[in-house]
Amino acid sequence: MIVVAIVAIMAALSLTMLARIKYANTEKMVTNVTDAVSKLQILAMTKATPRYLHVYMVGDDYYVCINESPTATDGKGGNCLGSNLKMYKVIGDAGSDELITATEQAVMSFKRDGTLRTVGAEDIRKIVVCGSFDTEIRINPKTGRHYAEKR
Repeated sequence: MIVVAIVAIMAALSLTMLARIKYANTEKMVTNVTDAVSKLQILAMTKATPRYLHVYMVGDDYYVCINESPTATDGKGGNCLGSNLKMYKVIGDAGSDELITATEQAVMSFKRDGTLRTVGAEDIRKIVVCGSFDTEIRINPKTGRHYAEKR
């Protein structure tokens, strides 16, 4: 009976720790995406050549990459954001959430004045990170300001 009680306590503690790990992964992903958007905005204001932020998926992992091409990346050279989470892009003001996958990337850019630039048919206003909690990274197209807000 004592052994069963000890095993039950250890199982309960491990489940608590798993929830904390997933929470930390979600927080890390949100921070990395907001940092990348800030870096992209600074690069847009300081460089003559436009830069583009790509958020894409390879396998089960999400990646972020900043480069000079508005076309889809080949999945090389990005910084890993994390895995076992879901990321969505929201196009336009009234757009619906579209899952970012290996074939469906999120691509955004800023103009030199810091405002959001439309890339192709996409006008990304939000990136949604779904993990242990859901967070929207909202981007104001007129000012370029962005912030993370839990849903």
